[in-house]
Amino acid sequence: MALEGTLQDMSLSDLFQVFRMGPKTGVLMLVSTTERGVIYVADGKVIDAVLAGGPDRRVQATQEEAIIQMLLWDNASFVFRHDPSVSSRPPRITQDTEWLVMEGVRRRDDPARAMPYHSITLDTMLQLSSLPSSAESGVSLDVNQWRILSQISRNTDVRTICEATNIPTDQAIRTVAELLAIGLIEVVIPSAPPPRPRPRKPAHDPVVAVTPANALRNELAAAAVGIGAGDERPQVGRGLLDAIMRRIRGL
Repeated sequence: MALEGTLQDMSLSDLFQVFRMGPKTGVLMLVSTTERGVIYVADGKVIDAVLAGGPDRRVQATQEEAIIQMLLWDNASFVFRHDPSVSSRPPRITQDTEWLVMEGVRRRDDPARAMPYHSITLDTMLQLSSLPSSAESGVSLDVNQWRILSQISRNTDVRTICEATNIPTDQAIRTVAELLAIGLIEVVIPSAPPPRPRPRKPAHDPVVAVTPANALRNELAAAAVGIGAGDERPQVGRGLLDAIMRRIRGL
């Protein structure tokens, strides 16, 4: 079973987190309009990469630089296939994936484009990530990143964080995008409103004579209620990354 999709569905930085949580071993292939990329993953760690392009598929970058250039892609399709033989491949990438992701975000003019499924505004609610991450050991955070991280436990929306830290709006949104990309924080998905209460039945129900026809209708109605209850789908309240994890845990 392969994991397939597009970078509009799931960013490359999120895929790295999925591989680490698995941990997964295999080959990730990405295809954009004119370029092709191959990333080798062993036990959840990115160990090598190659980027090729042009009509002759000439190699344009390898190792860390290949990863960083692929992190700048906004549109590409990908497929990850499990391949145990990758474990025997010698590692050629020495930097942590968090460092690579941060470097890719820093090269972007608009870091928010790294997470196409998140629209960061002043009303965006944030929380510290509940996912395991080694970002603090692989990335050197700047002053603004630390200031925003220190505020999230007390002030959850971007507007309040800007007021508490005096960080300009544009800079705060850029910093939030960087922290999202390396997995230190996540966007809070608003919960669904509670179900509306059902109207109460009248205190005295009308008396209906139980005839054979009425009994048959009652049985059919009871059967219909049972079927409807069984078909009701539970509300999904977990994030995109958790949903993907449930789907690929058996890879």
